[in-house]
Amino acid sequence: MSTSSVATEHAVETQPAPWAVQAEAWWFITSLGHRPERGETLPLNYFPSQETQLYRASTVQEAFLGGRGSIALIRYSHSPIGAFNELCIIPGEFANPFETQSHRVTRSYVSSPQAVVNGRRNWGLPRELAEFVFTPSLDHQDATEVRVYPAVSFSPVPIEYASSPCFAALIKPVSWLPAIPTSLPRVKLCQPPLESSPAASHDGLVGVPKWHLLDCGDGKGRAKPFRFEPLLPPEELSSPDARAKGKPADRKQRLADGVGFPDMEPYSIGVHWTEMSMTLPQAIPLAGL
Repeated sequence: MSTSSVATEHAVETQPAPWAVQAEAWWFITSLGHRPERGETLPLNYFPSQETQLYRASTVQEAFLGGRGSIALIRYSHSPIGAFNELCIIPGEFANPFETQSHRVTRSYVSSPQAVVNGRRNWGLPRELAEFVFTPSLDHQDATEVRVYPAVSFSPVPIEYASSPCFAALIKPVSWLPAIPTSLPRVKLCQPPLESSPAASHDGLVGVPKWHLLDCGDGKGRAKPFRFEPLLPPEELSSPDARAKGKPADRKQRLADGVGFPDMEPYSIGVHWTEMSMTLPQAIPLAGL
């Protein structure tokens, strides 16, 4: 496990929204028009283990409505708290008590305690702390390997991170296509309340008692396609019939471990925002239920 000595929650200064940010981002498209079958819901690994209200609100019957889903990997270069990284998943749209159907972040990792605390307080985002490692690829020109290691121990300092990543990908640019100036698509989020950790003064998992509505529509940047390869070790995939007949198991590389982050199979081509600037507005706090 790697370690890091960082400030704890009580030393984190609150930076209220709105935030003007600049970033580079990669969007892994997981679905475009998925419509769930009756009774279909999301597995546990789409949610942090402590967030019971988020889990319940997102998995009650017919809460998950499908639609456009994505994984976002973001490197913020400028923000009110400085530079930080984020990995999050937005599985699609959800029904909620206050608005028409809206998107929802169900899991998020960020690279600084300041981003954990402020993301939860300002917007109700279920952020957790993780270490992000970006490494130039030795085998693919202009490609980058990225690995995300969740924090597993906060006390005593220094913080310890997992020895194995929950997410690992080789990001390969499509170098012959230029990035095109464009506006960011409008996304409306409606985030359920968040639980407070017993160790919030160390892990930053402060409680958020109300729903939060966030309308993100003010942004622009330059975008182009990218390709990727999963980097986690393969797992064996074989049916009982295949094993009984002595057939070798299928093996596939994985994008995520299926525990700290859901192991999905996004489309082979995603959207690379080579640069983007946007305002993260003040969220509207709504009544708790």
